[in-house]
Amino acid sequence: MDHNIIEKFTTHLKSVLVRAYTLAHELGQSEITLDHLLWSLSTERGCLGAELLQKAEINHEELRRAIAEEAKKHGREPASEGGAESNVPVLSDTTKRAIEKAVLTANLYEHKYIGTEHLLSGILQLEDERLLQIFLAEKIDLRRLKTQVTTALKSTSKFPDLAGELEELAPGDVLGLPREEVAAALPADEAKRGKRPSSKTPALDFFTVDLTGEEAQKRIDPVIGREKEIERLIQILARRTKNNPVLLGEAGVGKTAIAEGLARRIAENSVPDVLKGRHLLALDLPLIVAGTVYRGEFEGRLKQIIDEVKSRPDAILFIDEVHNITGMGSASGSMDAANILKPALSRGEIRCIGATTQGEYKKFIESDPALERRFQPILIGEPSAEETIKILFGLREKYQSFHAVTISDEAVESAVKLAARHLQDKMFPDKAIDLVDEAAAAARVAAGEKPETNRLKELEAEIKNLRAKKSQAVRNERYAQALELKEKELSLTQEIAHCRKSAAVPRTPVAAIGRKEIAEVVSRMVGIPAASILAEEGRELTDLEERLRARVIGQDQVTSGVTEYLRRARAGLTSANRPLASFLFLGPSGVGKTSLAAAIAEEVMGGAKSLIRLDMSEFGESFTVSKLLGAPAGYVGYRETTKLTDAVKRRPYSVVLFDEVEKAHADVLNILLQILENGELNDATGRTVHFKNAVVILTSNIGAERWRKGSLGFAANGLAPEELSADMRREAGENFRPELLNRLDKIFVFRPLQKTDIEKIIQRELTELNRRLAEREFKVQLTKKVLALLADSCDVAETGARSVRRILQEKIESVLAARLLAGEIKKGEALKVDARNGKLTYS
Repeated sequence: MDHNIIEKFTTHLKSVLVRAYTLAHELGQSEITLDHLLWSLSTERGCLGAELLQKAEINHEELRRAIAEEAKKHGREPASEGGAESNVPVLSDTTKRAIEKAVLTANLYEHKYIGTEHLLSGILQLEDERLLQIFLAEKIDLRRLKTQVTTALKSTSKFPDLAGELEELAPGDVLGLPREEVAAALPADEAKRGKRPSSKTPALDFFTVDLTGEEAQKRIDPVIGREKEIERLIQILARRTKNNPVLLGEAGVGKTAIAEGLARRIAENSVPDVLKGRHLLALDLPLIVAGTVYRGEFEGRLKQIIDEVKSRPDAILFIDEVHNITGMGSASGSMDAANILKPALSRGEIRCIGATTQGEYKKFIESDPALERRFQPILIGEPSAEETIKILFGLREKYQSFHAVTISDEAVESAVKLAARHLQDKMFPDKAIDLVDEAAAAARVAAGEKPETNRLKELEAEIKNLRAKKSQAVRNERYAQALELKEKELSLTQEIAHCRKSAAVPRTPVAAIGRKEIAEVVSRMVGIPAASILAEEGRELTDLEERLRARVIGQDQVTSGVTEYLRRARAGLTSANRPLASFLFLGPSGVGKTSLAAAIAEEVMGGAKSLIRLDMSEFGESFTVSKLLGAPAGYVGYRETTKLTDAVKRRPYSVVLFDEVEKAHADVLNILLQILENGELNDATGRTVHFKNAVVILTSNIGAERWRKGSLGFAANGLAPEELSADMRREAGENFRPELLNRLDKIFVFRPLQKTDIEKIIQRELTELNRRLAEREFKVQLTKKVLALLADSCDVAETGARSVRRILQEKIESVLAARLLAGEIKKGEALKVDARNGKLTYS
């Protein structure tokens, strides 16, 4: 048998084969048959094949008795101690077929070893008549057993543990398999590979990645500006005891990058003598757990890893997301990874670097004092914008080479600036790197692939199809055809290697990345039009006042004041730790308070979707604050979507409108204090939501009741606008807490609408109506008399401009609809409306 195949046999499988050989020899049989293998499998403790047979309730004692009786029937006598060499049993043809099937099964499931489960699968695939009789006698459900074996093969992923290999299984001719059949089953690259030297640390080789290795170093990006953190890391590793640092910081600040930076220093030999020649091994925790369906498998893997690290003084483990070791792999009555690691960590037998967030560290590590004292925390802060720019300049060459683009200085600076402004829920440098990376990726995708890359994809698809045909030929026992296909596979493998080499050659940059490309990425992430992001701040707000006046009629003084504050905010003259602007709009209903908030959202923030409106009449009770922040832990609705914090998190660049704020409970209004003072708010889960790029607007009708009763009113009633404003401010001071009002940038009082204002609003609504009718080639024409008559019909004192739409619907749109349906108005004609004797006429 090919020694390369034997190397892939697990210790358990080798023991099974030896025990089957021993049984056949003891019974004086000349061949090792399938029932010998089945009995040996059922008696091998701690292996997957035996566990599957135990679940099927096979009785190995009865099986051995049946084998012995069968041997007596054929006149076989037990072998004596000094038996002749000719009495050595050999593998029967069916046994060879079973082992061959085991090899093919392992290859089919892409396992790196051949174990007892593969042998059991091979035995069951043959459906030997003798075994079928045994299964029938034992009342074993063969179909169920096959299903369990298949499930185990699909879910099992082990590493090749050949440490306990038996040096001599049997004489050289005992395990002979047809060499050409085995060779046909193996992949071309595996068959071509010679005998590999056995590793002393197979678990570490399989479950870790050596970050100081040559291959890993090619993938590691340079680490910039983290010299102090790396020095602190080295100092802790150099300690005699408790030399296990853990990097604590928010997601995206560069914890893993710092560990990789240490690996680069070790690889370059630019570390103190105590760390020279060391290897930083990144442990893959999910891979350790994967496939451990039976009790004890996880513990066995982790224990072997620890033992191998102990045997390698030059090894330092790196565990990313180290909090996952608490509870990992635990089941009833078994220990988790943390408890298995504790003794080795405390005695200093292994050195380990961990990385996790402060929240996860507090929740999982600090809650276990015995585990916490094994680690030495290193706090990793978020780099500043200036430091992030330096980091991006250091990484620029890597991204330019990978994406085949050029990245300008302007793009780097814009990425940092726009990330700080629009992605405040993420951390530097991660969010700025994301913008540059995605912009470069978009440019590369738009440019298309290299011809070599397209050819490579074709070859990979071809070799995949070829391997499927080869596997099918092996299953159908057409080995000559399989060997021919394997030769073609080898040829394709060489061509693929050549194509990969050609595709890896850097090509001429296909695009240049500038501010525009970065802005487009931000636009896709946060939903703001790229044109709004790209617009120069001064130019963008130059005509803002005129645009707001066109949207909100009759409030020129308010629109002028709002524009002034927005310009100051955009110029960077306001506090960076507060919202862009915060206003209180006072005035009667229907004068344009909500409309102005909507206009700011559309004209300044990029669209109507940037308006987050909260009707504060829904928050009249103290407990309704949970609708804004989320329910506390333990209550229904915990971690569900909230109306305020989740909306602002999705759209940080927005207008947050607290409409009719006087109707909210005082406890609900308390959250405004934190928003207006610090520009942020903590929700029920402890997450911080930033309002620093938002405009916060409160509206209120306080004082409007007195106006409607006559104490306040049109200027014709004798009350000057200044007196009206002062009276409403005084009313607001009596109803709102001083600490709330003092945190606002400005309080604006909306004056009552005049008749001329109503006429302008009617004319604007008519223009909108004609725009809709233009698609059907109709229009409506009103005279000045009609405008005056309609304005007089509006109940300005009660509803303000809201009555305009109702009046137009009743007086104009209803008549227009009736005449259109009756066919009285033809395409291209207009409905002309005039006024005579105080009544409307239509023609």
